[in-house]
Amino acid sequence: MADSTPAAVLGTLAAGALIKHLSAAYIAKKDFVRVGRISELYVWPVKSCGGLNVQAGQCEKTGLFHGGVGDRTWVIVSPEGGYVTQRQEPKMALIKVSLHGNTLSVDAPGMPTLQLPTKPQTDKSQVHNVKIKVDTTEYLDCGEKAAAWINKYLGRQGLKVGFSAPNLHKRDAITAQKLWEHNAKSGDLLSFSDYSSYMLMTAQSMNVLNSKLDKPVYILNFRPNFVVDECEAFDEENWSEVKIGNVRFRNIDDCTRCLLTTVDPYTGEKSKEEEPLKTLRTFRCRSRYGPKPVMGICLAPDSLGDVKLGDEVYVKYK
Repeated sequence: MADSTPAAVLGTLAAGALIKHLSAAYIAKKDFVRVGRISELYVWPVKSCGGLNVQAGQCEKTGLFHGGVGDRTWVIVSPEGGYVTQRQEPKMALIKVSLHGNTLSVDAPGMPTLQLPTKPQTDKSQVHNVKIKVDTTEYLDCGEKAAAWINKYLGRQGLKVGFSAPNLHKRDAITAQKLWEHNAKSGDLLSFSDYSSYMLMTAQSMNVLNSKLDKPVYILNFRPNFVVDECEAFDEENWSEVKIGNVRFRNIDDCTRCLLTTVDPYTGEKSKEEEPLKTLRTFRCRSRYGPKPVMGICLAPDSLGDVKLGDEVYVKYK
């Protein structure tokens, strides 16, 4: 005979509630749930230089595009065949870009405007190799005028400006040599980005960081493509997939941070105190990444399409 005592009834109700809770949690992990909206969109056409704050963009395999200009499509090449960034030349932060039809205008303090065509003709005799991290990929030499401009501005010799033309070799994120596992797949293509074609941060994570700093820093210190608002701080690390509009992304890794974050995007000067990196190391390090703190997540697209400011952001949890 069934036990109908109050204790038994309460036990049955508690068990039912637990099963319902666990089922809901399981379903939530499998389904997309809304976490916020896109509050800022950025395209960074020239690696390690100023970006475009845009209203909308097109998500392609190699990164976010706007007006036919893609993320990290140009690169400054060293005489040795490597690449140059704000780590070596913090003044690069003051190089600003703007889009005018089929021309990318490049400006810097004390310099005339450099005009770069966004659809240059590919002359195979001007295609060379550049090493990005551990991988080698191709670039189209943008010519003597562009080289003279960047050498004069940085006070260097032998630098070149390179362009990742659509028909040139693209790197694959799966070949990134890291000391930890990541979720990149074959076909996650890159132009001149370090490890992923997209990077996402949240406004709430920035707020927490700035609450710990004597001098707040800017989102531009971190150079994201997507900024999400209205979600929990650092919740992005728990997401396995992200959907913005109709575009789906895969979280392939946390974004580890380096000295580039210490360059003020408005002065082109490095922080003498190595902030915000120093503070990030006090609460954003993970054992798998060693001394590199994390801020934001690296994404790869599993579908392509358009995104815009105000788009709602849905995610699946790990």
